[in-house]
Amino acid sequence: MIKRLLPFLFFFRALSLSYGQDAVNPMVQLDNTVKSLAAEISKTLPAGENPKVSVSSWNYRDSAPDFSSYWAAQLVEELTNISGRSFVLVSMGASDWTLAGEIVESANVIRVYTRLIRSRDHSIVASFHSDFEPSEYLVEMLAGSGSSFRRSSVSRDAYEVDSLENPLAVEIAADSGGPVINRTIHTENDTDYFLLVPDRDGRLVMETSGDTVDTIMALYDAATQRQLTSNDDGGSNENARIQYQVRSGERYIASVRSYGSDVGRYGFHAWIVEAISADEYEDDNDRDSAKEIHLGTPQQHTFTTGNDVDWVTFRIDRAGRYEIRVRGVNSTRLDTYIELYDRDLNFINENDDGGEYYDSRLSVNLQPGTYYLKVECFDNYPEEPYTIRIDERSPGPLSRSREAMLLPGGLT
Repeated sequence: MIKRLLPFLFFFRALSLSYGQDAVNPMVQLDNTVKSLAAEISKTLPAGENPKVSVSSWNYRDSAPDFSSYWAAQLVEELTNISGRSFVLVSMGASDWTLAGEIVESANVIRVYTRLIRSRDHSIVASFHSDFEPSEYLVEMLAGSGSSFRRSSVSRDAYEVDSLENPLAVEIAADSGGPVINRTIHTENDTDYFLLVPDRDGRLVMETSGDTVDTIMALYDAATQRQLTSNDDGGSNENARIQYQVRSGERYIASVRSYGSDVGRYGFHAWIVEAISADEYEDDNDRDSAKEIHLGTPQQHTFTTGNDVDWVTFRIDRAGRYEIRVRGVNSTRLDTYIELYDRDLNFINENDDGGEYYDSRLSVNLQPGTYYLKVECFDNYPEEPYTIRIDERSPGPLSRSREAMLLPGGLT
C-alpha cells in the first residue's frame, strides 16, 4: 500500500509497506519491498535533468549491519533495471542526489526509512518507510548491532493468533511417542493455547520440549476458564509437564508461556494414559489384608493410584541375611518406598532409593518368624507395575553371640 503525504520542502512522498508473516519467504518480502521503493524513487526524481544518484548506507544504532548492505545492493539493482530511467547511478564521485536512511525498532516492528537527499544543500525532498515484522531472518541480519529483537522477539508460528477464547485444537496421542506441535514464543508477552478433548477417561499428560525457552504451563477447564493446575519445570531441561485426571468428552485448555523474557521455539505434545487395572492381590491395603510372598519368587503388583499402599507377608525359617527389593517393571522411573515390620507390627527398617535409581532395597539380618512389608509410591501418577522379591543372601544358623546382638524382629 502506498500512502502519499503533503509536500515537504520541494516535495515529499512516503512509501509505507508493511509485511507480516503471511508472505512465506522473507527474501521475497524484502525484494518486493525494494522493487516498489525503487519505482517510487524513480517517479520522484526530476524528469529531464538526467541527475546523478548515489546509494549510501542505512544506519542501525550507529553501525551498518548486513541488513543495510543487502538493502543498498538490492536497491541499486532495482534502480538499474528500471526501463527508460531518466537518472544515472554513480558509485563514486559527485552526485546530485543521495539515497540513505536508517533502521529502527519500534513496537515489535522493524522500520526502514529511505530518504532522497539533494546533495547541494543536504535537504530531504522525499522520505519513504517500510515496516517488517521481526522474523528470525531479519533479526539475524541485524545481529551484531545490539538488536533487542534477538532477545525480545522471534517470528510468529503458523498457528497464531490464538487465545483462551480461540485455542488451537490438538490431537491427544495414545502414548508419549505421538506427534509434537512445534511453536514459538515470539515475544516475552506471548502465550499459546491448546484445546484438548480426551476421547476416554484417564490421566492426561502434557509436556513441552526443547532447550531454548523456559516454559510455564497451566491447565484450564474450557467451560469455566478456571485454572485447574500449573507447572514450571516438571519436565526436562526447564520444560513444563502436567499430569491431570480427565474425563471423556470434557474440554480442557493448556496454556504455555515463557519464564521472564525468554523467546524461542518449543514443542508441545499430549497423550492419555488409561488407569492401571488393579492387580490380583487387591485388596491388600493394610496388614490384615496382606498377601503372602515366597522367598526367591518375584511377585508383581500395581499401584492403582499414587495413594495406593500394598502389604505382603513372608516367613523366615532360618536366621540369616535377607535382601528385599522393589523395582519398576518397565523402567527405572518408578519411585518406591518400603517399610519392614515384625509380626507384632514393630517397625524394623525402611528404605527409599537404596537400589538402582529409584528402586527400594533393604539388606537385613532376620531371625525365624513372620514379617510384614509395606510398599508405597512417591509418584503421584505411577505409570507401570512393580515387582517385590525377597532373597536369602547368607543362610545358616547364627552363633549365640550373634543371636544375642539381634534386636526384636530380627534386625541387627
